[in-house]
Amino acid sequence: MRERLAEELLARVLDWTPENVASERPMLEALAWYKYDEYQQFVPGMRFIESLAYWLAQFREPSQRRTAYEFFKSKLIFCSTAEMNHFVSTAYPDHIRPLLLARAAREHGLKRWHLGRVGDTAEFKVIERKALFLGLSDGARTDVFRRANPQLSHEQVRQSHELSDKRVDKLLQKLLSGLGGITGSSPDQGSCRFNTVVLLDDFSGSGLSYVRQDGNGSWDGKIGTFLTAMLSPQNELSRLVAIPDVEVVVVLYMATDYARRNIEERVAAICSPAQVNARVVVICPLHDSVRISAGQFPALDAIITDYYDTANETDSTRLGGTDLRYGFNGNGLPLVLSHNTPNNSIGLLWAEGTVMRPLFPRVSRHKDRV
Repeated sequence: MRERLAEELLARVLDWTPENVASERPMLEALAWYKYDEYQQFVPGMRFIESLAYWLAQFREPSQRRTAYEFFKSKLIFCSTAEMNHFVSTAYPDHIRPLLLARAAREHGLKRWHLGRVGDTAEFKVIERKALFLGLSDGARTDVFRRANPQLSHEQVRQSHELSDKRVDKLLQKLLSGLGGITGSSPDQGSCRFNTVVLLDDFSGSGLSYVRQDGNGSWDGKIGTFLTAMLSPQNELSRLVAIPDVEVVVVLYMATDYARRNIEERVAAICSPAQVNARVVVICPLHDSVRISAGQFPALDAIITDYYDTANETDSTRLGGTDLRYGFNGNGLPLVLSHNTPNNSIGLLWAEGTVMRPLFPRVSRHKDRV
């Protein structure tokens, strides 16, 4: 009943004829059923079509409602839970494992195109066990990652990159035991270190919360502080790895090309002085062409400006150097993730205050991924 009332409200606010309803309703119902109803930040009982109707009803002019509806219909990108879990599940076999196979072949004089032969060697199994996987946030979905890759030890996949001294000790002890099981002998304890560190997370729009420099030139952000600590001999984290033999791999399940470039450049600036190789892998890249910038769609620009509310701006969002009309750092993304909407997306989708209500309400968290 509520869905039918929402459809009737939608028809009224958009001035639809019966013919419009007949052509638009099947598409909206399919989108809602297939993806949008699963959005986790809707209030209890709320469904997508109802949210869409209320969102459109707040625009004063019919032309504004039509512009907003066309934007939603033609530009919105919604990543479902199933899609994100697919990216997580393919990250190791399709992207990380080939890097480890290539390393095993390179270091032990094997032919890298004979993947089956390389993968069956003890040399590869040692290199695979010497890979450490660390989540940068709960978005890393390390539980899904573990279940998708049972060949990896649970002891080499950690939910957080923030490791205590005791955890460092335990990781090294488990590594020593694991290598002994592979080689059938007791490894040299002094050389028992991880040679690949993989940092996992779900999304980045700008890369700024991962790695940036503060006013003193020191590296900040989750990746910046972690790598600085890992590469510092005075820090306990440095005991995990053998420098410069360690390789750093940042794996993002989804990211913009803009974020990838930023992270690549800054991670290289941190790792290069220590002669440590680093790379950034994006499972599902978002091309710059999906971004929405001022002047691209004048009618949409007018709505974005008209209904903007500064109440969503905080000290954290100001790190991006812009207001939030086009999202954090002006990224201008039309993106919604099933569990939350990134603040890199245009404010029209998620911002909530005295001026307007959002289409996809966003929950702000202390560790926002921007």
